Amino acid sequence: MTKRKTASKPTEKCRILVMHGPNLNLFGRREPHIYGKTTLAEINQRLESLAEELQVTLHIIQSNHEGVLVDFLHEHIDSADAALVNPAGLTQH
Repeated sequence: MTKRKTASKPTEKCRILVMHGPNLNLFGRREPHIYGKTTLAEINQRLESLAEELQVTLHIIQSNHEGVLVDFLHEHIDSADAALVNPAGLTQH
């Protein structure tokens, strides 16, 4: 049996949507004794560093409005490979 050589294609980076829900923009300021002192900007920087290490592309958004997050998902639905959602305040009743 002869092994066949396959042409290698340039690989596209995996594209991941990161959606942060309501009130996460207050990380680091709102009740730091409960939620900690890490800001959303710091969290996003850590995500970006990890994405670079893993060679993936992130598209990050935070909104206090559910419709903005839904519109963002719809806008990128055909160009994203995955989505990471932290719904935050959307889970509260």
